[in-house]
Amino acid sequence: MDEKEELKQEMQQQLEWVEYRQNMLDIIEEKLLQMKEIAEQAKEKNLSSEEIEVLNAKLNNLASQVNAIDSESGITKDARILECESVAK
Repeated sequence: MDEKEELKQEMQQQLEWVEYRQNMLDIIEEKLLQMKEIAEQAKEKNLSSEEIEVLNAKLNNLASQVNAIDSESGITKDARILECESVAK
């Protein structure tokens, strides 16, 4: 494979990663909006300690999901991009 083909393939991989990352960021945004709704719900109501515990558990669960999605979609694919950039130089 010549250099032009390799570069084209690397650019295609980067584009695929960007599309993948954007999809993951969209999912993260949805989860953050859910977290905001839960926080607003808690702020507007006079909740019992049990209700607060349930909401906190939901927030913690969503936060864990956000962190996992961000880590998985950022590091794994990001490392590929760094490899591609070093090869292209």
